[in-house]
Amino acid sequence: MSRFQTPDAVEASFYAAFQTLDIALMGAVWAEEPSPVCVHPGGDLLQGRGAVLQSWREVLTGAERPELHFRVIQRTATDGLAVHLVEELIRPSRSREEPNRILATNVYRQTAEGWRMTAHHASLPLMRRQPETAPSEPPKPRMH
Repeated sequence: MSRFQTPDAVEASFYAAFQTLDIALMGAVWAEEPSPVCVHPGGDLLQGRGAVLQSWREVLTGAERPELHFRVIQRTATDGLAVHLVEELIRPSRSREEPNRILATNVYRQTAEGWRMTAHHASLPLMRRQPETAPSEPPKPRMH
């Protein structure tokens, strides 16, 4: 099993496993304890390493390799725990369609075996991305 030295190394391996459909690598990134959790977009809460890894087997087995890009929007870290808010852009590799934009929260914990993923919660945003306002412009009021 791989020994990840940083949360970023775990995250890079998680997305590499997803993009290359590598079930063994996906298994290597997940923690044994405390019990890992995962929520796929539109899915229910999966609790425990067995349920989480079974869900990833189902996602990756027989799938076409996706085109996947991710960027960390925000990082928060304390002793032995790191939380990353991530934007994922995913589409089938031969598709010309716009990629699906997914927002995910990834949680990493330092263990005796190195850093491991302990939670992944991904969701499809219901609203389109809002254009960023220039810092000199006051925010515009929103109508509900």
